[in-house]
Amino acid sequence: MYGKSKKEWLDNVFKLENGISSHDTFNNVFAVIDTQLFSEYFSRWMPDVATLSDGEVTSIDGKCLRHSMDTTSNKAPIYRVSAWANQMKLLQYLSY
Repeated sequence: MYGKSKKEWLDNVFKLENGISSHDTFNNVFAVIDTQLFSEYFSRWMPDVATLSDGEVTSIDGKCLRHSMDTTSNKAPIYRVSAWANQMKLLQYLSY
């Protein structure tokens, strides 16, 4: 639903030759992300967001998704961080 609601913006950022990716595709991508590296790059990116938003307050919320830990495969639970910049009307979800 998010992808469909932001399709025009996504078309400007990505080449969506096959349309918006499915839920399964996003799951596959998130499953192979190196969380340590992701954390490092996310920390580097946030100062740029603050600069671009001219110091606007960005609300950030984080949580661990219930029942997402896979004890059989010894995989850590999924964490989701969401950030909302009101003036820029930008909502970003990050899962790791």
